[in-house]
Amino acid sequence: MADGSAARVYAHGTALRMFLRLVQYELKAPCNVSLRRKLWAWRRGFVSISAERYRLTDENLSLYVSDWARFMRTPRINGRFAPALNNKIAFSRILAGYGCDVPEYYCLVRDGVMYQIGDRYRMQTPDDVLEACRSGGRFVLKPSGGGGGVNVSVLSAEGRGFVMNGQERSEEEMRTFLGGLDEATICEHIQQHEYAHTIFPHSANSLRVLTMWDYEEHEPFIVYAVHRFGTHASVPVDNSSQGGVFCHVDLPTGELGELLTGRVAEERRCYERHPDTGEQVAGMRLPHWDFVKTRIVEICREMAYIPYIGWDVVITPQGFTVFEGNSYPSLSPQVIEPLLVDPRVRTFYERFNVI
Repeated sequence: MADGSAARVYAHGTALRMFLRLVQYELKAPCNVSLRRKLWAWRRGFVSISAERYRLTDENLSLYVSDWARFMRTPRINGRFAPALNNKIAFSRILAGYGCDVPEYYCLVRDGVMYQIGDRYRMQTPDDVLEACRSGGRFVLKPSGGGGGVNVSVLSAEGRGFVMNGQERSEEEMRTFLGGLDEATICEHIQQHEYAHTIFPHSANSLRVLTMWDYEEHEPFIVYAVHRFGTHASVPVDNSSQGGVFCHVDLPTGELGELLTGRVAEERRCYERHPDTGEQVAGMRLPHWDFVKTRIVEICREMAYIPYIGWDVVITPQGFTVFEGNSYPSLSPQVIEPLLVDPRVRTFYERFNVI
């Protein structure tokens, strides 16, 4: 009985946290619409910015998965394995067991204490991290959980000083910053493929690939893939919530569509070229695409106990690296096409009482 009570308390606590995140989503993404329109959207489970991005009406509403469903119901799909995806180190260890290329983690910081992971670098103090930078290392510092590109930094040494997110920092500044970390990880910086570096060199430009299971065919499938690119506003990340841009990836061919903005509904624009670098994006075909999608489906097949994953993938010169998995990924790519037009997707969400 005690275990059951604890589980119920945990479930209620999780539901409350998800609801608060939904409210924060509305507050952090203000949308210049009337109160009447906001109330219309909220009664139907959408925050106002989603209602505007999707051009929601009573006629097309049934084709979209709501924000309420995403925050309150999709986190339950993976059950007891959801925390494994939410913990970046744990998920990388699971994937490594299936032969997947993942970043190497060097350090975990909790309550100001640095715990070294592996033997490649000694990282037990801020000075150890700075020394690793001086030896030529380039590192990504990010929260051990969470997502959205929040509180992510890229650190390296340059000359006698250091560079963090493209800005020069003194040794003392970096020592203070590192000493203040909590619930953070330090991991390998991945070398992306030349095409991605050319389009925007100041961030790791990643793919978000959503996978589900078709329980009638007993096979996983890719729902969608979008390619994200950083901008000067989003450095060092590529997340649209931080000011990045994204485009549709045609699943059969790997061809990229037009870039879209996503942070503010009223500023939604389309670009054939990257808005900062001017590099052509629309119409380009991704290298290694057949290998990427085939291998992800193979890994999903082996990991059938985790039926719902939002994969964050960087295409590299050799193939691809998975640097994160998401247990309740953003469904904002519905701005390109609503998810529920695919009967397999509708059936999947119905199976887990999402819709």
